[in-house]
Amino acid sequence: MSQNIAEPKCPDCKVQGLKYIVSSNSVEESKRGDTWFNIAHCSQCGHVYGVFAKIINAPSMPPLPKLSSF
Repeated sequence: MSQNIAEPKCPDCKVQGLKYIVSSNSVEESKRGDTWFNIAHCSQCGHVYGVFAKIINAPSMPPLPKLSSF
């Protein structure tokens, strides 16, 4: 017996399927050029499903200089 899994459907343009839900980086950036969040949206009409905080695995700031010992 096979299971039919429901496909997501865009509430605006009615296109159906996971392949139409995409993620894009925000236009807003930090001073170092890191984007602040990701936007999940429909690739066909642009309907926004949600906005999510950007996951940063490693900071992009350079290491602090070492101070000489006294």
